[in-house]
Amino acid sequence: MLQVRVLGRPRQVFYGWVIVGAGFINQVFNSGLGFQGFGTFIVPLEGAFGWSKTQLSAARSFMQIENGLMGPVEGFLVDRFGPRVTMATGMFIFGLGLFLLGFIHSLWAYYAVFVLMALGTSVGGFLVMSTSINNWFRRKRTMAMSLAQTGLGFGGIVVIPLLVWSQGEFGWRAAAMGAGVAVWLIGIPAAMLMRHTPEKYGVLPDGDPPPTPAQVSAAATAPRPRGGGEVDFTLREAVHTPAFWLIGLGHGLSILVITAIAVHQFAHMEQGVGLSRTSAALVVIVLNAMNIIGRLVGGVLGDMYDKRYMAAAGVGGASIAVFVLAIADSLTEAMIFGVIYGFFWGLRGPLMNSIRGEYFGRASFGKIIGTSSLLTMPASIAGPIIAGFLADAQGDYVMGLIILSGVSALGSVLFLVTRPPAPPARLRGPVVPRASVT
Repeated sequence: MLQVRVLGRPRQVFYGWVIVGAGFINQVFNSGLGFQGFGTFIVPLEGAFGWSKTQLSAARSFMQIENGLMGPVEGFLVDRFGPRVTMATGMFIFGLGLFLLGFIHSLWAYYAVFVLMALGTSVGGFLVMSTSINNWFRRKRTMAMSLAQTGLGFGGIVVIPLLVWSQGEFGWRAAAMGAGVAVWLIGIPAAMLMRHTPEKYGVLPDGDPPPTPAQVSAAATAPRPRGGGEVDFTLREAVHTPAFWLIGLGHGLSILVITAIAVHQFAHMEQGVGLSRTSAALVVIVLNAMNIIGRLVGGVLGDMYDKRYMAAAGVGGASIAVFVLAIADSLTEAMIFGVIYGFFWGLRGPLMNSIRGEYFGRASFGKIIGTSSLLTMPASIAGPIIAGFLADAQGDYVMGLIILSGVSALGSVLFLVTRPPAPPARLRGPVVPRASVT
């Protein structure tokens, strides 16, 4: 607990909320300069070097390959060394990749710096933040994750316009180098605020005090609860449940659309819809404002209602929005896309890992979501490449976005059929045979 003064009076503040604040800053940079910010470089690089959209978007897919392959390693690192060291290391590498982007003159160098950026955002990003928050919260898990993930929206509202402006004023090279320095100056200090588990600091998740001896004795004889993340699965136990695979595949199909939109939304709105660069940036600002609202709604409702149905609604709504973008031919229609997509993308965001925490607990959470990235990786690789390849072949993004929208909608169905896993066999009582009837 932290001792702070509010209106002149000392107050105890649960340190878990500091973890949430540090995670918020981390997501601002990972989204504004990495995940969404990447798309702002597509058109300038296409003009500077003449590379195709397939070649340019392939870098994003290389990032996703590395992120997927690194997932189990990240899970091990954060469970072994804690989130502070892991995230700070990742932020240093991410900043280095952005800085070196300003010096590239060849396609191989372009890919090389994105390997660095991928390593940085992977080791120091979403998985680390989610693991730490899952360790510090139980009853308020979804809300805490949603508040930290609103950094994704703020990154789009604040950082992306600054990035677009700096590209126009100083050129894309200077903008990339400045972005790298900003990650070092702000992202690394924020990472140093992260902590692993509350038990090391004398409290329990949600700031609950340690149990009394009488409570410990009572808990030892009480039946173990099934939900709320109080039953800890090992990685081996988790992968033997249908829920692990259904959540992973559903998440992957939603990522299919999200990665494609993050890479190609600027290019499609400028070259397909016919918007100016400023108008396209305005759509992205609206999208991210709605993303923040969606994440807050998901955070509140996700701790009150069944997370499966909330996740299904988020994935399905985002798929509809992408179809709207595919057929849009005006700023108004692009704005409709921004409002719908932003809200439903935000709604599903905190639920993806919150549902895993509720189903599989805390002890092996990093390893479990790290291994889950092997399921989401193929979709995250395919999304940008499919959209870029079809845009090169068809001359626009329309067909690619329609296809991605339809495939992604299947992810909504997978969440609907997911069921909470039964407790691991080691926690179940012995089966007592029924007496035979004669």
